[in-house]
Amino acid sequence: MSPPARPKAESLLAEPIADAVLATIHEYGYAEASVGEFVRRAGMTRTEFDARFSGKREVTALILEAHLDRFQERVGRAYAIADDWPDNLRAAAYETARCILENPDATWFLMVGVLEVDDMLRARRDQFFVWGAELIDGGRAAAPDPAAIPDSASLLAIGAIVETIRRRRAAGVEHDVARNLPKFMYTAVRPYLGEEAARAELTIELPPDLRSS
Repeated sequence: MSPPARPKAESLLAEPIADAVLATIHEYGYAEASVGEFVRRAGMTRTEFDARFSGKREVTALILEAHLDRFQERVGRAYAIADDWPDNLRAAAYETARCILENPDATWFLMVGVLEVDDMLRARRDQFFVWGAELIDGGRAAAPDPAAIPDSASLLAIGAIVETIRRRRAAGVEHDVARNLPKFMYTAVRPYLGEEAARAELTIELPPDLRSS
């Protein structure tokens, strides 16, 4: 008899187990989270869980992968709508904020909780951040002097943005990512288009759905 097929990561997000796993890890931390608590919150039996997953790490990795794939698809689609940089980067930043606000436990795990797990999951998370840095580095083509921009400019920008969000989430501070978007855009735009263009980002009004976030 063949073993049950492993669930596709994306399909898990529609199931109670996805919220149960992240909520449990958020409350207890990865090390103290148990499969027993996962299944209790998800309303499934341990037998059902064991038939589908090899254990705590696999289900956590699948859910992380699903959220990263969904974030990347949504943010990439937003980036592709606008033709020019930094308009496309700003659209991607707005969509990123929406993803964060809609998925607080997934955001916490991505920024903080994953650090408790292992190198492979952290490496997958870091690939997502490198992809974000590539969106920022689209500014190189719009820069007056692309050769003058350090190769590390986009990585430094994404690192500063991610670290700001991570610190606030780790401290349990109510994240105000939407309110900080103009500052994040300033950080990203300044190395490519200079101080004047970066300061202009601070005056751009947020979309209506993000103003009260």
